[in-house]
Amino acid sequence: MTWLDDIVFQHEEFEAPLSFWKWSALAAVSATIKDQIWLDNWIYNLYPNIYVMLHADSGLKKGPPISMAHKMVSEVNNTRIIRGRASIQGILKKLGEAQTQPGGVIMNKAVAFICSSELTSSIVSDPVANDILTDLYDRNYNFGDWESLLKVENFKLKDPCITMLTATNEAHSSDFFTRKDTQGGYIARTFIIHESKRNVINSLAAPPKFIPDHKKYADYLRELAKLKGPMEPLGSLTQSDVYKYPIIVKDETKWLSEVGKIYDEWYNQFIHTIDDSETRDTTGTLNRFGDSVLKVAILLSLTKKPELRIDTDSMREAIVECEKLIGNVRKATLGRGKHILAEEKGVLIEELVRRDNHIMSREQLNKKYWMRASADEWDDVARSLEVAGILRIESIGNQIIYRMPPNVYAQWENHLKGK
Repeated sequence: MTWLDDIVFQHEEFEAPLSFWKWSALAAVSATIKDQIWLDNWIYNLYPNIYVMLHADSGLKKGPPISMAHKMVSEVNNTRIIRGRASIQGILKKLGEAQTQPGGVIMNKAVAFICSSELTSSIVSDPVANDILTDLYDRNYNFGDWESLLKVENFKLKDPCITMLTATNEAHSSDFFTRKDTQGGYIARTFIIHESKRNVINSLAAPPKFIPDHKKYADYLRELAKLKGPMEPLGSLTQSDVYKYPIIVKDETKWLSEVGKIYDEWYNQFIHTIDDSETRDTTGTLNRFGDSVLKVAILLSLTKKPELRIDTDSMREAIVECEKLIGNVRKATLGRGKHILAEEKGVLIEELVRRDNHIMSREQLNKKYWMRASADEWDDVARSLEVAGILRIESIGNQIIYRMPPNVYAQWENHLKGK
């Protein structure tokens, strides 16, 4: 059992969703290793710092997993921890201050773990706060000095590297995140862990079988904190090889490791799926999804062994875990409501009008618009349109078919021509 598996197992009797414990632990790993570890991505170094946001209704126990991560990182004591309520200027000021680590080592790099059980109450409302956090996320581009020049105070940060673990609910996030935040890159850089149900029902009136020992978990993080340097590359080529022998990169796949081949095959298929689906992702999540998978693969590998290499199982798990989160972006930024279903109704109506036979299968609909809504939500849309007489739901073999009657098609065709 790995360090991460053990953490999840030790919390199985508690009400917080298990995914909250898992991603909080990954954030703790990220905060501990900071920018000491990276993956050479040819034109930039990819660092495994991550932003994680637990998104669930109030009372669904988001706080305990975040508290666990805070306790573990505090025990390691190798990075700044920013908690409580702060303005973005206050955060920048703290990042710019030198800090003495255990053993008398002075830390002058702008590394920090922003940790809060409620995002909207921890960061004072400021129209540029999320813009700055978006910029600070990209450690791969922020090398050297990062400056903020203000009328009152100037801040100079050295090699900023931020890990953030926060939580929110739909009511707070809808007020906190503007359109600029959802489409300007902040959401695209954030792993949104969305849950709607508690793990178990447990009043904790009786003691659990296992009481998690966060200090024990921190011991492993201390081992990870000793690591420094690049991860083993995804192939046998180095930059010097490319410069010396440029002809060898013509068939670059033959130089990939097994891990590199898994990632390369997935990435190509994923991008083709996006391009062919005609889905427009306004948040930018999908365009930077490759880097997100690599970051998680690094972190998952480190939870198994304190070694600078990504194993094949971790790469496969990173792909699966990250793909689960794509729909969470829509849930967190758009919420759930009648106005959203109205948009999906329009999508299905237009699809049926455009098709020559005015027929579409349930499988075709979900395959094409998997980013816009879940399968259950599309079922609700179809049933609503059936009640309204706009389509008929039929079964042909094992397929569910949506069919628009000819008279309805004629009405909608005239309507859509006016657009």
